Formats: sequence, structure tokens, C-alpha cells
Amino acid sequence: FPPTPMQRPTICSSAAAVLPAAAALLLPDAAHAQGLESVLVTDTSADAVFRCVDLDGNGDFNGQDEITVFYDDQSGAFPLTNNAAMIRLPDGSYLVSDTTEDVLLRLRDLDGDGDALDAGEATLFYDGAGASASGVELTSARGMFADGDGVVWVASANTGGGGVDAIVRLEDLDGDGDANDAGEAIEFYTPAPGGSVGDSIPSAVARIGDGAVYYVETGSTGVLAKGVYRLEDLDGSGVIDGNNEVSLFFEPPGLGGSPFHWDLATDAQGRFYLNDTGNDVLWRFSDVDGDGAVDPQTEADLVYQAPGSSLIWESSVAPDGSLYVAEDQSPDRLLRLVDLDGDGLFTGPGEEQTIFEETVALGPTLIASPKGVVFEGGSGTIGAPECGPAALNSTGSPASITAAGSVSVAANDVTLIATDVPSLQFGLFLASMDAGTGMPAGSQGVLCLGSPIGRYPVTAASPAGEMTQIVDVSAIPQPNVLVAAAAGETWRFQAWFRDANPSPTSNFTDAVAITFLP
Repeated sequence: FPPTPMQRPTICSSAAAVLPAAAALLLPDAAHAQGLESVLVTDTSADAVFRCVDLDGNGDFNGQDEITVFYDDQSGAFPLTNNAAMIRLPDGSYLVSDTTEDVLLRLRDLDGDGDALDAGEATLFYDGAGASASGVELTSARGMFADGDGVVWVASANTGGGGVDAIVRLEDLDGDGDANDAGEAIEFYTPAPGGSVGDSIPSAVARIGDGAVYYVETGSTGVLAKGVYRLEDLDGSGVIDGNNEVSLFFEPPGLGGSPFHWDLATDAQGRFYLNDTGNDVLWRFSDVDGDGAVDPQTEADLVYQAPGSSLIWESSVAPDGSLYVAEDQSPDRLLRLVDLDGDGLFTGPGEEQTIFEETVALGPTLIASPKGVVFEGGSGTIGAPECGPAALNSTGSPASITAAGSVSVAANDVTLIATDVPSLQFGLFLASMDAGTGMPAGSQGVLCLGSPIGRYPVTAASPAGEMTQIVDVSAIPQPNVLVAAAAGETWRFQAWFRDANPSPTSNFTDAVAITFLP
């Protein structure tokens, strides 16, 4: 970076000296430098949730004692009968849906002993069997999503035992740790019934930064097209109550088999991942042109084709961009899909990695029927974008920054991800509590932070143009000091990187602002 001591002495005076000295280092691809993430897996056969930790660091969970019980209904306070899906909330707790019990069970490891079996660690976040004050039922509640506004979205499919097919909105308005009180649950959307069970089967739900809600329809009678639908409350009524508020967002092209979709995952770039167990594939897609629908030919990619039959239930996107997949099949497995060659797909040699297999694992605890997988550290997108879009860089696109993890200072779980950075270029992340709009001399972009500004160590973009930075919220760099974030504070982060647009210079991403909670 060109030195600009008069403009921003707090960041430029040393950054100019550090980056050239680091230029001789070839840093590894950020997507491959991290070890195996610890995960929780929900198992319908064992009526349990298991914790998986790679204790020996060999890249799998097959070692002795690497799988332990996080919660089971023999030792825990509440029964599990068909615990189908799991998500992590911003406060570090977890929700498990049960399609038979029709409840959402909240699990928290309050004493840090590696399980949620102690007093008060398992509670009912929502009782959809009729005990909540709202009266909203959850009949075969499966997929869930927790957004940045503190709302939990649930896909509930009527299997003939009562209730309606619905996307349910839950919010703990009074802060008592559940959504069972009056006004805390509503049926946000009920697909138009066709008269038969199976006309609509909502199986998953997600929400991204555009404010719309997306749900997976996998109805079996042909009344509704199978795919992903977009729900937008245009009239502000709080529910979806008009035909113009529902649209078919993505209908995957036919592949020969009968499609069946269980899950809808999202990544830090706002892209969706949709599984198809009927064709043994995973799709990744996004509305690139912003017209409200995905063109299957230009805006969707077939990122994974299983080499054989593969009953994938859920996949979760790690902060490094890899996918962790729960495969309920004989033998039961957990997979990690990694883009080793930088082509954006998981189809190359070695890009499907088995990280658990029941016939290989030493135990003594084994997973028998994995349905959902969630990162112990979390992977949800947090924070709000600011100061964007960034200036175009030599890739032809603006670089952007997102944050994943939790807004809880107690969880201490934030990862910054910069994308569309020039491949293999050096850069660093910046932090400040203040916003700003300056352009340092010689830079093509805008510095979105105000003084004082701290800087993280120099890193390098991966071949795919991605930089990552794990944030220790108890030690955020500021000039000559490390500062602990406090609940209620808003911190802003931005990435700065070398660029050639057209001559050697520097450039910036936009910024992300994170307001921390306890």
C-alpha cells in the first residue's frame, strides 16, 4: 500500500512497511488452512444430539471418544422421538425440531461440560402441540432458520395428523427464553391447500439480507411445483396474504429422478444450497440480476453429484466455504465438501471427504441416523452492511465483507469473510467503532471507518479471492492496544488489500457493522 501518513497515520504508516516485507510469503488458501470444525449432529435413531470433535487433528471424527452425547432423552428432561433438524441461535444455544413431538427444544451447555444434560440446560422454546398461548400448532415441524432480528422461522408440514402446512414465525418478545406467550407465534404463510395431504410439504426455510423469506416446497401430489418459493410481505400486514407476495424463486431443472428436497442452506455471500435426494445432487444458486427469480441456466450451479446413492438430509456451510453434510444411509456418514481446485464446485478429486463413517469409527458412541448438522461455533451471517458497494477492483467486481458466527460477546464467535478480492493478493482487516468515508491517497476505494482504527495481521486472498479473519471479541485491535467489545457496542470491520486497477494500488471492501449482545 502506498504510505499516506498525513491522511490516516493510525493505519497507513505501518501498513505500508509491513506489506512489502510480507510479500515474499506464500500464505495458504484460507479455505484449506483451518482444521475440522466441531459440530453437533441430530440423530433420529438414537433420539439424541451428538457432539463431534476432531481430538487427534487427523481430519475426521472416527477416533476414540471423538463423538459424545450432547443430549439424549434418556438422561435429558424432555423426550425426543423424531428430532429432524437443528440450528444454532445467536446467543450460542441450539434449537432441535421434532416432527413427532411437535416442539422446538432449546439446548444450552451452561456449565461448559460439553453437554446439555444438566438442570436447566434443556427447555422448551416452543410447544407446538397445543400448549402455547398463541395456539399455533407445529405439525411435523422440520426445517428452521434464525435471522439477525431474533426471529425463528419454522417449516411445518401437515402429515395428516392435524394442523396446516405453514411457515411459522416465532419471536421471544418478552425475553423469557421461549416463544410460548401470546403474540409470539404466527402463521406467516399457509400454502393454498389442494385438498389432499401432501399437496404442500414445507421442508425448509431461510431468510437473507433482502428481507424476503424463502421456503422449500417438496409437495408430492403435483399441486405445487417442487422448488424454492419467495415470500415478501409487500403490504406490511405481518403475514403473506396476497398472491403477489408469493413467487416461485427457483425450480431446478429435471435430472431424470423424482426430486425431493429436505434442506435449504445459506452462505455468507447470500447464496442458497438446495439438496435433492431423488437425484443425489446439491444445487447452489442466487438471484444475481435481482429480478426476483433464479434462472436455472445462468444463476444456478450443480455443485455436487454423489458418486452413488446419497440420502443427504442437511448441509451447513462453514466459515471457510466448505460444506458439512449429514447423510442418513448405510453406512451412515458425515461428509465435508471442499473446493480444492478453486473452480467453485465440489466435483474434483478429493473434494468429497468422509469425516465420519459408522463402520470405521472407533466409538464407543456412534451416530446411527444423522439428520442435521450444525457448527458448534456457528456459521450464520451476522451484522449489517455499510458503505457499499465498494469500488470496482481488478476482478471487475466490488469486493465485499460479511461476518459469520454470533453477536454474543459471551460466545466470542465472529469470523470475517472478504470475497471478490484479487486472487492471492495480500491484505488485512481493519476495525473501528466509528464510521467514516475517506479515500487514502493512491487508493481506488473508500475507507469506511473513522479513527481510531485498528488493524489485524497481514493475510492473503485464496486463489478464489477470499480472505478470512477470526475475531477475538475480547481483544479487538486498536492503535497500540487491544480492546474488549461490550454488549451494546457497535463495531465496524473492513478489508484492505493490494490491487492493480490498472496500476499497483490498494482497494477496500465495503464495511460490516456488528452490534454485540451479552
